[in-house]
Amino acid sequence: MTRHPVHESLAVPRVRVSVLQTGEIERIDDLSLDILAETGIIVHYPPARDLLRRHGADVDHTRQLVRIPRMLVGQALATAPRSFTLYSQTNSNRDCLLGFGGGYYARPASGLPWIVDARAKGRRPVTSSDSINWSRLAHALPNIHVVSAAYDQEGSPKAMELRSVATMLRYTDKPLMVSAVNGEGMRWIQRLVDVVQPPDRQPRVMVLSSVNSPLIYGYGQCEAAMVSAELGIPVAVNSSAVAGASAPVTLAGDLALMNAEMLAALTIIQLHAPGAPVIYAGHPVIMDMRTTIASFGFAEIGLLAAACIDIGRYYGLPTGSDGLTTDSCLPDANAALEKWASGYLPFLAGASISGGAGALASQGAISLEQLVIDDDIFGRFFRQMHGIELNDETLASRLIQQVGPAGTYLAEDHTRIHCRSEYYYSPVANRLGAASWEAMGSPDAVDRAAARVQSVLAQPAKWFVTEEQSRELERVLARAEETLADIEVPI
Repeated sequence: MTRHPVHESLAVPRVRVSVLQTGEIERIDDLSLDILAETGIIVHYPPARDLLRRHGADVDHTRQLVRIPRMLVGQALATAPRSFTLYSQTNSNRDCLLGFGGGYYARPASGLPWIVDARAKGRRPVTSSDSINWSRLAHALPNIHVVSAAYDQEGSPKAMELRSVATMLRYTDKPLMVSAVNGEGMRWIQRLVDVVQPPDRQPRVMVLSSVNSPLIYGYGQCEAAMVSAELGIPVAVNSSAVAGASAPVTLAGDLALMNAEMLAALTIIQLHAPGAPVIYAGHPVIMDMRTTIASFGFAEIGLLAAACIDIGRYYGLPTGSDGLTTDSCLPDANAALEKWASGYLPFLAGASISGGAGALASQGAISLEQLVIDDDIFGRFFRQMHGIELNDETLASRLIQQVGPAGTYLAEDHTRIHCRSEYYYSPVANRLGAASWEAMGSPDAVDRAAARVQSVLAQPAKWFVTEEQSRELERVLARAEETLADIEVPI
């Protein structure tokens, strides 16, 4: 794949963590390969089963069960690229080089159908206006590099992802991400992208394709992944196994199963289109045995997600994390606590792209205010990842001698020069004394986030397409909705 320069501020982290040692990753890898070769995986999409059979896999078409030899997985890993570029529309400063030698990026949650309004005590379905506002806000936030889709519920459910792509193409020039539905949908998404995107600046969009646990690759998800690979659309292969329900309750057993599922998807993609860009994107979930919800808020989510990053890096793949996840249904202190705990470790483990911004309710709803807060959280992550720069200028030894005991650094040129670049200034946090804060009406973080949302959306909406391109997007979208109305995707 062609390499492009990355944002200097996003490259070469000084701080990185690992939660698994190489020997531990090798044990997980060995068990995962045994699972695929001996237990097997159900693959509902017949062309994928035929593909695997032609390459030597043991296929039981009656049960739709495939046992994948270790050799095929190794072959797939050998052809998967170590990095690839996801392009913006025309602004090379917004291009994202994902993987080895690349930068580190953040995105919102993708494909969610519910929204929580500011200070509301409940959710409602996402509308087309919400989808526009989501795209505009994500475009404006500095620590969001890839814009993910919000799925409006006003039109046909079979074209949700297409409507979101048409909206994002109009209201942002950043790279895009969608969640897979089926192969035909991906073909229409590419046609939409082709209306706007220059051929030499593709791929513009990547897709999330999920394996269902335990060990089931659904028809639509698998078809979407294979079609995307044909079209050159990068695929984030995902397992969201629920520890204690659809995967072993132990963290190590959960990782082994998740890894097997993602390796199966990767193998199908690489056998179908060798060299197709793939992201290793484990999104762990844990069953709360007290409430029976599939929880995204446990402290161990961060551990599992970081371990997935370790494993993906071991294979030499670009990696993705679900990022900032929470079970809270409101943008409150609980959400902030859980999002930091779930997102920090995988971020510092070196995830190529981290998600979850704006998500609430166990990845079930979005919030514009939470998106602003999460952009701030990511801003803090990026700053901490870069560590402390140490050189003659930053050590300031001559300045310390000059100011001496009982002096002040406030008026020094050194302070003026470095005060902005050395520190991250939060747009959401309170930096006022109590009296000043009370005089301003005692706003909290949600109030300040809501003000930022209002400020962004109060500006005139900017389009990144021409009038003719917009009309063509509508024509393609209308044809797509008519075509997809007659398609029934098996389970």
